[in-house]
Amino acid sequence: MPQDSERHAGERPRTNGRRWVVEGVLLFLQVAMGANFLAPAPLFPLIMREYGVDRATVSLLIAGVTLMFALFTLPGGILAAKIGLTRAFTIGCFLMAAGMLVPLAPNFPALVVLRLTFGVGAAIAFPVTSALVMQWFQPRELPIVNGLNITGQSMGVAMSMFLGVPLASLLGWQLPLFLFGLVPLAGTLLWLVVARARPPQDSAGMAPPSVRDLLGALRERTALLLQLAVVGPFAMFVAFSSWLPTYYNEALGMPLAQASSIVGIMPLAGGLATVLGGVLAARLGLRRPILIASGALLPFAALAAFLFDNLAVLYGGIVLLGFWGSFFAPTLFTIPMEIHRTSPERAAVVTAAAVAVGDLASVASPILVGASTDATGSFLPSLTVLALLSVTLLVAGALMRETGPGASRRRPVVALDLLERQR
Repeated sequence: MPQDSERHAGERPRTNGRRWVVEGVLLFLQVAMGANFLAPAPLFPLIMREYGVDRATVSLLIAGVTLMFALFTLPGGILAAKIGLTRAFTIGCFLMAAGMLVPLAPNFPALVVLRLTFGVGAAIAFPVTSALVMQWFQPRELPIVNGLNITGQSMGVAMSMFLGVPLASLLGWQLPLFLFGLVPLAGTLLWLVVARARPPQDSAGMAPPSVRDLLGALRERTALLLQLAVVGPFAMFVAFSSWLPTYYNEALGMPLAQASSIVGIMPLAGGLATVLGGVLAARLGLRRPILIASGALLPFAALAAFLFDNLAVLYGGIVLLGFWGSFFAPTLFTIPMEIHRTSPERAAVVTAAAVAVGDLASVASPILVGASTDATGSFLPSLTVLALLSVTLLVAGALMRETGPGASRRRPVVALDLLERQR
């Protein structure tokens, strides 16, 4: 196992032209994941009227997904290490297509069950994507490819925000959820074709890491700080994406289509930010400055997105929120791949743990906004708290050790090895 870990951490895999074909399918599935994740959010008023539920209850359609992420991401990463990355990814992507059954759901609980099924599938597929990228791409390419995949998720979220209400106006709110559910099904079929190729860093035939070894990776300082880093941004992003369309509609009197379109700008800005963030991370060779800068600016952008009854300021706040809320993501998901002696399986588990902790915070955040607004009649208290909570990214970045290749110019690799062995 140590030899395999060292090979993944230190050697550069041979160039393989098929890696971009594989990445094309992975990117398509990231779009599918993003499109389904927040698809019900712009449709909340329509769903509340359909089933006669309140804000806190309809929030379960988003909070339930984040709960499944929190509960199944880490077990999914361990499962992938045991049954193989390709099999686990296939299972996860197939479950993500549960939304295509929405027209058959007879009541609100059945709709929640379908959303939970999607959440389980996404929880399995998300961390495995990082491990697959690590198998196929060279170390210097990892921040850029991670940026592309996160951009795909952002584009999917934007698609659901821009298209959800117009599609619902044609044949009802079930139509967009059905159509978005078909996208991961198509992606799964494509994945079954390209998954036959063996990656350059394939570990087939080698003993899989033990559960003890996988869980041991979670006790590393960097792994723990990654979990702290995502708590505030994840909770804020899910709550804002879920409720800002309704807030703009109810509190500011915007038409629902306009309100959801404004929020749809956020993932568009995020898509650009992840590309730029991935390129900068690759060129800079350092990780901490990106985390610190994003964490310092994110709370101010979040506050500007709702505190002012001025359309120009709201647009600016949404753009900056989307940008700084995504700029750090390629760096964040590259760090698990750079931790000393990390294999793809260990990288998947460290990524899964960070996502799970972030999603635990995200489970409560949309419910908090809905329940607080029902109780007080105002969105402002809960949105303000969540905006300020995003400072956890700044704190984690300040406390984290540098893992990027630029750190080796400041401290010899041998010294890092000795420190790790002493721990």
